[in-house]
Amino acid sequence: MHRVRNSENMKKRRNTFGLWPKGLLLFLMFFMVLSYVSAQNDMEKPSVFSDDLLLTEINPLHPFGIFAFNTPFYFGTFKSNGSRFTVGYSFANVWHPQSTVFYPQNLTPAQAQEVNSMYITDRPEYFEEQGIETRQKTFSTDGVLQSLSFTYLKQFAQKGSLILKLNTHALAGGSFPLHYLASDKFIEKFHTWVDLEDNFGRKLFDFNRAQVSYQDENGRTINLSKGNVFAGTFESHFYRQVWQIERRASYISMQAGAHLVFPLNRYYPEVSGGLSTSLLFRKKVTSWLYTDLAADFSASHYSLVSLGKSPNLIDRDIRLEGKTYFTINVITKRNRVFSFGLLNNYHDAFLKGYIFVDTQDKYKNLGVSYLKSGEKWNGKTITEPVRLSKLTAASMYFFSIESFIFWNFKGKKSEFMFTMAEDYLVVNNAPDIQFGLQYTRRFGW
Repeated sequence: MHRVRNSENMKKRRNTFGLWPKGLLLFLMFFMVLSYVSAQNDMEKPSVFSDDLLLTEINPLHPFGIFAFNTPFYFGTFKSNGSRFTVGYSFANVWHPQSTVFYPQNLTPAQAQEVNSMYITDRPEYFEEQGIETRQKTFSTDGVLQSLSFTYLKQFAQKGSLILKLNTHALAGGSFPLHYLASDKFIEKFHTWVDLEDNFGRKLFDFNRAQVSYQDENGRTINLSKGNVFAGTFESHFYRQVWQIERRASYISMQAGAHLVFPLNRYYPEVSGGLSTSLLFRKKVTSWLYTDLAADFSASHYSLVSLGKSPNLIDRDIRLEGKTYFTINVITKRNRVFSFGLLNNYHDAFLKGYIFVDTQDKYKNLGVSYLKSGEKWNGKTITEPVRLSKLTAASMYFFSIESFIFWNFKGKKSEFMFTMAEDYLVVNNAPDIQFGLQYTRRFGW
């Protein structure tokens, strides 16, 4: 009874402590949007930076991430009124064989020391031998995850910019010709070309299967199968310029953003929100060449408002994200702009418990089990251990750094961008590879 009361008291303290980041974020977002009312328009000045930057297809398509807080990459000029509409499409390979994570309950200090001296896959057996109660999370994914997004940007000059974004998703197997570069078949051909023959053990299974399966420690689930089409989230982003320096051949700007993400799905009905700050430096090299260097940083809470019972996908009250951006831009005689660049996207892990090592297999107290011979996954009986199955757990517990290479063509009223992304293997390989297309049409100027 005493232990139960202590547990309840600890839970109350955790809940109380968890309220302050949520309340602080809500207050700051309200204050920033309210300041829109008092903003005044000034006369435009000639500037090296005369057109807003907006990249929508630059977030990794992780099966958890599509339900979570995300932001576009945006920099505004904050000098003119106007609007633009963007359609974006991305697809990514999300192959991760089934893995189960064990949460031991009520470990003694001696048991915790013993557990953390063991390799992660030896720990579940130790828990069983010692009669230690555990709770489990089980996760697996396969197929090509797709995103179709619609984004509206409204510019209010110096008063700020508002971005509204609708995200929809679908799960496919990878046999459609458009998805070939993200299919199991192409990826394994590429691995063979670079002398990494079946380094993931993917050839143990049938290609072009599709499923997402997750069950948390409370028995709540997310299950998607091949052909599923579903709404994801609706995003609202408001940006204001904080500071700028303009010179004849350079431009420096800092801006702040307030963000809310609303669920449009039954899988994860949580309203998330956060704040961001961004810095851009543009340098004009010649009359036909300029470069951009930029970065943004955001902090978010995964559940400002809960609209239902959700599986436990995120257990960090505050989750950090950041992007760095570099481009080389060439202006043609017809005043068109061709750009080539690199954007690195960092996301905190969804769940707590990892200890970072480049082998991605170290956790505090937690045990992990992979598929064993004789077990079934995705319609196939396992005949040998699946190599690199540790990446399934890593995709939930390790942070992500995904590099997006992009090519962009900007005309007078329209803009087209192609992106290609790969996650660093020493992080979590989620997703394996990703491609995106973005078309923008500008209005009002």
